[in-house]
Amino acid sequence: MNEVSSFLLRGIPAEMVDTFAHLVFSDDGADAGLLIEQLFADGVTAEMIMLGLLAPAARLMGDMWCSDRLSFVEVTLGLSRIQQVLRQIRLPEAPAGREKGRALLVPVPGEQHTFGLRLVEEFLIRNGWSVTCNLRASHADILDAVAAKSYDFVGFSISCERLLPALRSAIRGVRSASRNPELRIMAGGVLFTGTSAECDSCGADAVAIDADDAVAKAEAWFALAGVE
Repeated sequence: MNEVSSFLLRGIPAEMVDTFAHLVFSDDGADAGLLIEQLFADGVTAEMIMLGLLAPAARLMGDMWCSDRLSFVEVTLGLSRIQQVLRQIRLPEAPAGREKGRALLVPVPGEQHTFGLRLVEEFLIRNGWSVTCNLRASHADILDAVAAKSYDFVGFSISCERLLPALRSAIRGVRSASRNPELRIMAGGVLFTGTSAECDSCGADAVAIDADDAVAKAEAWFALAGVE
């Protein structure tokens, strides 16, 4: 079995994620870029790198911050460099044609971990969605946005249980303020990764475990709407 086949079956190994996360902090982060280049040379796809390496590395940095192994400044530097890597990776272009729908992506008010939203934004755009991503949106900003523009769905990112009350409050507010009475709401983020958390725990219509899952659920809503 070659290395790419192994990745497809088992995913990028945790030790490679750990290595990448540490390389991000070396000098100007160039070594991390070289690792990405090697993965591409080995035939690993952009989707696999985004979901299997970048996202887990960002979560690892968040965990290291929570356990005081990294400072806020260090985490900010590391995530900014992962963002730079993300901007250099291109997914296949979306097929030409009419946009599928409009999505608003925001962190739960008070949320500091927002890298996952950038991944979801990238995946949605490449699948033909029009996306507004506001990583600094306040509760009022979110309500103003859905009141001013008709979105098909709003995606919230959340990383910890202490922010669940803020998420529930934001979801109630969005449903009340939305110009679109058929608006769907999705929640995702570290809180839902590898857990059995249900939509009922936060009031969303769906919970996504990663960017790929978020797109799949958005596509299902699009099909059910009878647009196709």
